[in-house]
Amino acid sequence: MEHPQIPPPQPKPKPPLSPQALVSKFWSRYHAKAPGKVTSIFPRSLYEPLLPNFDTSQSRTRNAAHGYEQARSECRARVQAVVAECERTNSKFSDPDFDIETDFSIRTDNCLHGLVREWESGCNDESDRSSKIRAWQVKLSLDTLKDSGVLGNDKLEIDVGNLRKYLGQDDSCYSMAPTRPGSVHRLSWVFESPQFTVDGFSSTDIKQGGSGDCWWLAALATIAHRKDLMNKICVERDEECGVYGFVFHRDGEWVSTVVDDNMYLKEKDFGQDSDVYDSTGKKARLYKKQKQNGSEALFFAKCDDANETWLPLLEKAFAKVHGDYGALDGGWAGTAVEDLTGGVTTVVAGNRVLRKERLWREMVGSGSEDGEFVFGLSATGPGADSRNGLVLRHAYSILKATEVENEEGIKFRLVKIRNPWGQRSESGTGEWHGPWSDGSREWTPYMIQKLRHEFGDDGIFWMSYDDVLVHFKWLYRTRLFDQRWTVVQQWTSIRVSWLTGYLKKRFIIEVKEEGMVVIVLSQLDDRYFRDLKGQYEFTLQFFLRRVDSATPICQIRSAHTWDRRSINCEMNLEPGTYEVVPNLTAERDEDRPTVEKIVKAGADNNPQKLRQVGLQYDLAHAKGGVLDEDEELQKKRAEEKKKRRNQKKKMQSGNQVEQAMMRMEEFMLHMRKEMIKGSNGDSESKGKEEITSDKNVTDEKDPKEDDKPSKSPPGLLPDDSFKTAAEAQPKGDMTPKPKLDSESSTRESTDKNEEDKKEEQDPPSHTPPAPVTQPKNSAPEKDAPKPVVQDDPLTPPEVKEEGSSESSSDPDSDSDSDSDSDGASDISSFPGDRPVSPGPKKKKPWNAVCVVGLRVYAQHANVKVRLEEQSSKDADSSLVTTEGNPVGPTS
Repeated sequence: MEHPQIPPPQPKPKPPLSPQALVSKFWSRYHAKAPGKVTSIFPRSLYEPLLPNFDTSQSRTRNAAHGYEQARSECRARVQAVVAECERTNSKFSDPDFDIETDFSIRTDNCLHGLVREWESGCNDESDRSSKIRAWQVKLSLDTLKDSGVLGNDKLEIDVGNLRKYLGQDDSCYSMAPTRPGSVHRLSWVFESPQFTVDGFSSTDIKQGGSGDCWWLAALATIAHRKDLMNKICVERDEECGVYGFVFHRDGEWVSTVVDDNMYLKEKDFGQDSDVYDSTGKKARLYKKQKQNGSEALFFAKCDDANETWLPLLEKAFAKVHGDYGALDGGWAGTAVEDLTGGVTTVVAGNRVLRKERLWREMVGSGSEDGEFVFGLSATGPGADSRNGLVLRHAYSILKATEVENEEGIKFRLVKIRNPWGQRSESGTGEWHGPWSDGSREWTPYMIQKLRHEFGDDGIFWMSYDDVLVHFKWLYRTRLFDQRWTVVQQWTSIRVSWLTGYLKKRFIIEVKEEGMVVIVLSQLDDRYFRDLKGQYEFTLQFFLRRVDSATPICQIRSAHTWDRRSINCEMNLEPGTYEVVPNLTAERDEDRPTVEKIVKAGADNNPQKLRQVGLQYDLAHAKGGVLDEDEELQKKRAEEKKKRRNQKKKMQSGNQVEQAMMRMEEFMLHMRKEMIKGSNGDSESKGKEEITSDKNVTDEKDPKEDDKPSKSPPGLLPDDSFKTAAEAQPKGDMTPKPKLDSESSTRESTDKNEEDKKEEQDPPSHTPPAPVTQPKNSAPEKDAPKPVVQDDPLTPPEVKEEGSSESSSDPDSDSDSDSDSDGASDISSFPGDRPVSPGPKKKKPWNAVCVVGLRVYAQHANVKVRLEEQSSKDADSSLVTTEGNPVGPTS
């Protein structure tokens, strides 16, 4: 008799969620369950000796000049080692880390461009390809035909009509590519008499080339008149061997680099595009003299003097430390001055200056050899590309600020400014067209002689101080530091919530002496790994206050949202303990590729460039206080491996116990059978004496039958014979077991051999048997084991409600709610409202993590910085916004 199949239980319908529950559910899925930041592109074990050994628990305190001296000594040692190797091999230096000659010849262009190249990705996109033949393919085919000589006289009849059908209208993806240099040569080949400097460094030497680094050249022009600052950058060189050493500032540290003297030229080599008969070489020499000779032949920045070389070499070194020339496109003059001098830049809006007199005094002092400040300018505003001759969205340099009197005794405050172009554009823009511009009526012979000004197309012009504040939107004021200053810094990584506010994590500053203090909160300079910056942009804010006070001393935010690298404040602080509480705002650009996607693509398409950029990325994140995500991942994997190993041991020990219990059960069954056999043997002995001789003969044919229990009428068997394995098990184990073989004695059997074989071969079963009907005179129904109803294996498990213990058993792992269709990818839909058709592309959860550092400059050595996290109670009662309203911190 078969039991009727019980239908699986229907899942209980979910109760409807309240509006608050829906909102809370949305935000819980909007944020990543396991937030984190990629801190290692490559496993650190591959190049562990290359990484600096930062102390993750202590901040680093040192003299501001000490770090520079260390980098300078390292740079000199590297140059000297290169010179020794050149002497040994009798060859000029060729930089293996930035080999532009080989890189250009094999057309990888890793020294020119970054890892992501939009014009190449457009050409590689399958959806962009068509059956049309591109112009460069036709050119390649014609070159092959010409070189092979099969055409004879190099003449070919072409049907223009048919050719038009197969040629594409344009090579749009290739037209997006920037202009490529024509050739690469050494300075000794390009210049007739190359000199590193001619009459020293000067801002008038600077002329911009094919790179968009006007911001950097403008910064260089502001310090070019400072011989002390330029000598700190250009450390060591050997012009004969072609090796040059430079030092730059990066993320609070000084870094050194060396480069060779190979340079990109604008023009191709003679005869590169076509074969030209030139047996005497006269045409080649003339071509070189006209197009590949002197400073004007260089593709990138150049000096005004035809034989001066310091600027292109310095630009090449700056491009090398950032990975390529393309990394220098676009920037702000203030950050460039920081990179060159190690100073701290404050951005001042021209229309917000409160004390113009104080700013003027600082500007006047910038022209001296020992000035504390240097200044840069940026022209922005509505309109076209220029306004009154000034190029908008362009950087300028302040060379000098002075107050002069004319012949009538009238005083004028004038500012000398320079455009890094070094000349006007073809449309005549680039220099000021208003009062005090070249040729204006303000320039009397007396004023020309007094200011020693010369009219000309050289990029230099004068403006009044008031006009500077009106027509230049931003002023970059950079404070310089020397050996009188001490600097201490501390870095950390912070998870940035979508909801902005002041953070629980704070920096504690201990000041022992009164004096001037400069506090800088900064991010990592992502220009060094621009392609791996990810999808998030961060804006910084902070306020400073005493630990025992609720009133902020100052509240700092960025003057504009374009330059987000750092913010700072300057003030005199009395001895005491202060706290800097940061506020970070994150913005996500979902069109930008993630770090993971770039790494996967770069590993296949351009592994060499990925190695270079990835190393820069890892070095930037190897700072004290920054959570090493790679190390944490290794620890987590080790813990999981240990956990699995322990579980395996536990399962093995459990299996051993189970096997022992099974053996014990078998032994007990065997003993029970022996007891039954013994009780039946006594009753059979009397009956055997009365059996006839013929029956005895029959019994002797099977001697094993004496070992079998005799068959008894129903109802005369011992109670134990009806017990099943399920009844013999502990109460906690209700798994059905097969019935004992002794139960078969209640049924008539004529084949004793089969019965013997069954008893010998049937082991205890561990699978549920088919339902067995009870005998008529069996034990009472209440003593019989209840059948165990199993769910259909195809029946889905019951969905648990929100907040159940199983759904939150592993807080470190992302649940299915992060990847299903009603997660963060569909903001407007929730369970119950989901359409049947698939929704839009899944949006990744919010996962913004920022690496920030605090640097403190003080004019005394007794200053310390440490990290601390305040309690929520203290934070809620004390944190305020710039408007004075209380806010709670975000985590």
